[in-house]
Amino acid sequence: GSISFKYDFSRSLSLTNTIGIIYNKVRESFFVPRKGVTPDTLSTGVAYSRLGTQVVSLFSLSNDVRLTYATQFNKIHSFAARAGVRYLQDKTEQDYGLGYNSAIDELVSVGNGVNALRKIGGDIGEAKWFSTYFNADYSFKDKYFLSANLSTDVSSRFGSNITKSLYIGENNFAVLPSIAAAWLISSEKLLANNKIDLLKLRVSYGLSGNDDIGNYTTQQTYVPQNLLGMQGLVRAGLANNKLQWEEVKKSNLGLDVAVLDERLQFSIDIFSNKTDKLITYEPVPTASGFDFAVTNSGALKTTGIELTASLRIINKKNFNWDAGFNIGKYNSLVTRLPASNIITSFAGANYITQVGSAPNEFYGHKTNGVYVSDAVAAAEGLSIKRADGSLVAFKGGDVRFIDLNNDKVIDDNDRAGLGSPNPKYYGAFYNKVNYKRFSINAFFNFTVGNKIFNYTRAQLEGMSNAYNQTDAVLNRWKTNGDATNMPKATWGDPMGNSRFSNRWIESGSYLRLRALTFSYDIPFKTGFLKYATVYATGNNLITITDYKGFDPEFSATESIFGKGIDNTLEPQFRSVQLGFKVGL
Repeated sequence: GSISFKYDFSRSLSLTNTIGIIYNKVRESFFVPRKGVTPDTLSTGVAYSRLGTQVVSLFSLSNDVRLTYATQFNKIHSFAARAGVRYLQDKTEQDYGLGYNSAIDELVSVGNGVNALRKIGGDIGEAKWFSTYFNADYSFKDKYFLSANLSTDVSSRFGSNITKSLYIGENNFAVLPSIAAAWLISSEKLLANNKIDLLKLRVSYGLSGNDDIGNYTTQQTYVPQNLLGMQGLVRAGLANNKLQWEEVKKSNLGLDVAVLDERLQFSIDIFSNKTDKLITYEPVPTASGFDFAVTNSGALKTTGIELTASLRIINKKNFNWDAGFNIGKYNSLVTRLPASNIITSFAGANYITQVGSAPNEFYGHKTNGVYVSDAVAAAEGLSIKRADGSLVAFKGGDVRFIDLNNDKVIDDNDRAGLGSPNPKYYGAFYNKVNYKRFSINAFFNFTVGNKIFNYTRAQLEGMSNAYNQTDAVLNRWKTNGDATNMPKATWGDPMGNSRFSNRWIESGSYLRLRALTFSYDIPFKTGFLKYATVYATGNNLITITDYKGFDPEFSATESIFGKGIDNTLEPQFRSVQLGFKVGL
C-alpha cells in the first residue's frame, strides 16, 4: 500500500510526500515419490525421490518528498519548478533445501534425503537507492517552451572506487541532467490564416543511467557447494569496485502536426542514444577459474525513427470512424568492446556481440539440407574432429553443414551470424467505429524481421535423446537415395546433427489481433445513473505468423541474453470477457 500527504502553503507553493511499502512472504515445499515416477539423473548420482522446501520474502520501502512551485505572471509567462528527494530500499531473501532418495515415500522432509546428494542454498539481496532531483518548466505566450532537469543518484550497487563521479562523503553520485525545448509554430502570426491546426517542433537532450547490475556484483561473493556429503563455500565471481552506472546520452527531434480541423494528426520522432560505460561480461583468462568479469568496458549506439498517426475518417452525428497506427525502426551497433567478440549462451543457443554489428545476434552453424547418400558426402569430404584428434567423415543422412573456413572440418570456427532477435520494424494499428449507441474497436500489433530460436522443436526433432519426437521425424533419411531435410536417427547424435544451427532459427514476424471490443451504451433517464455500458472483449483472437511454435510473442527471461529463445514457454491464452460498466 501507499499513503500520500499534501500541504499547500499558498496557491503557488505546496509540499507532497508519498510513502509506499510492499511485503510478501511465501513458504512452499514439494515431494516427488519414487513410486510411479521415472528416476532423474543428477551430476552426482541418480534421484529416485525428490524433496524440497523454500521460503521467499520481499520487503520494499519507498519515499518521495517534493516541493512544488507554480505561478503565472503578466498573463504571458508560466513557470513551474519541483525539487525533491526519492529513496528506495529493497530486501529479498530466498532459502531452500533439496534432498533426494528418502528411505520410503512416507518420509517427505529434506532431512530424510541422502547426505551426499543434499543441496542447500539461497540468496540474500539488499539494495538502497537515493536520488535528489530538480526540474523547471517555463513557457512564454504558450508558444515557446523550455524544460530543464537535474538528478543526482546514488546506489548501494555502485562500486566504491569510481572515477569521474560526484563524491559526497563516501558516496558516488551519478549526475544526470537533461534539457528540452519546443516551439509551437502554428501560433505564430505567419501561420494565422493557414490550414494547419497544429505544428510543433520538439528537441531534447539528456543523460540517463541505471543501477541494474545486481546487488553485490561489485563485491566478492560466495555460493554453497556440496562435495562428498560435506557443505562448503566457493567464490561466485570476481569483485569489481570500479563498476558503475551505464551512461546513456539521449537526443530526440520531434514534430507534431494536425490538419483538417485536427481530424488528421501525426507525430514523427528521430532519436539517437549513445551508451558509454556499457555493462559487459568481459572474458577473463581460464587460469582465474572464472569465465568472465562484469565491467563497464563496452559502448553502444542506437538510432531510430518512430511515426504515429490518427485520422477521423468519418465524422457524422450518429456515425464516426477513427483509425490510427504507429510504426518504429531502430538500429543498434556496438562501438567498443574489451575483446574482438563476446560469445554468450542460453538454452543451447549462442549469441555473438562484436564491434560494428548489432549486439546479441544468434551465432551458429549454417546448413544446406541433408546428404542424399554416402557417395555425395564422401565427394564433399567434410569431417568432424574427435577429442583425441581423429577425424570422422560425414555420411548419407547427416546434415550438410557449410564449411565457412574451407578446412574440411566442421567445428566452432565455421559458425556465423544467424540473424537478430530484434525486429526490423514494430508497431500497431487500430480501427474504432461508433454508430449511435454501438461501437466496435479492433487493435492489432506486429513485428517484422526478428528471428526466433525454436528450442522446443530442437528437442522434439533433434533425435539426439530419448524424448518423444514429433511426427516430422517420420520423414527422416533412412537409406541412400532418400531426398529429405530431416537427417537420420543415430543414438547419441555422434555427428552433431542437432547442434545449434539455422535448422532451428525461424522467422518471428507476426500480426496479432490483440483486442476486439463490442460495446453498447444503454439508454436511460435517471439522475442517479450517469451512464451504463455492456461490452464484450476478445483478447489474442487471431495471430498470423510463419513461426512453427505456439506463440511468436514471448519473453523467456528479463535478461537480454535470453531474448528470442522460445524454450518451451506457455503461449498467451485466448480469452473473452463480458462486462457491464456503470457510472454514478
